[in-house]
Amino acid sequence: MRNRTGHFDEYATYQALAKNRDKVALVNPLDELFKWLPEADFAVLEHRFAKHGRDYILLVEDSLGSNPGQHEIVFTQCVKAECETRVRDEVWLKSWSDEFTDTERWTSAGEPDGYVWGTNWSVAYPGFRAVLDSAHAAEWSRRLGKQMFETTLETDRFFLRLVFHSIRSRKTSEKHETISQVTHRL
Repeated sequence: MRNRTGHFDEYATYQALAKNRDKVALVNPLDELFKWLPEADFAVLEHRFAKHGRDYILLVEDSLGSNPGQHEIVFTQCVKAECETRVRDEVWLKSWSDEFTDTERWTSAGEPDGYVWGTNWSVAYPGFRAVLDSAHAAEWSRRLGKQMFETTLETDRFFLRLVFHSIRSRKTSEKHETISQVTHRL
């Protein structure tokens, strides 16, 4: 749709589509991602803001999807990133010391009971979820005049909530040995 000055207005277009949801399917950037990456059962090797601070980056490893390997997924124009632990309180207390942050130190300590942070990755389960009718995305869409989306990602280690504009991805490696230790094709 065009605004009063004749320029294309993404937010107005999104609003019009949202009002006619029963007639028009909105395209969520996650739909493209899920064409090659399963929603769950992949490894999250790293997650962080890009150095410039605008985009949020996930480094994942997959062995079950249509393009196995390591991939960088960039959530562009990320206006909200919230991360919270999924490790239970009593497990945190058992896993407090630094020996749990390094697998070799943990092994040398006799493999004490607790969460081994030193594996340096977590398994995505239940994984990604597109948050449809997101109040956060709607508010940011209104504020910025751009179509925004919300997703959550849950792993054994953390719960992540992102509000972003689009997604880019690229394959960085053919490696999938890490996640292949715990997931197998049937």
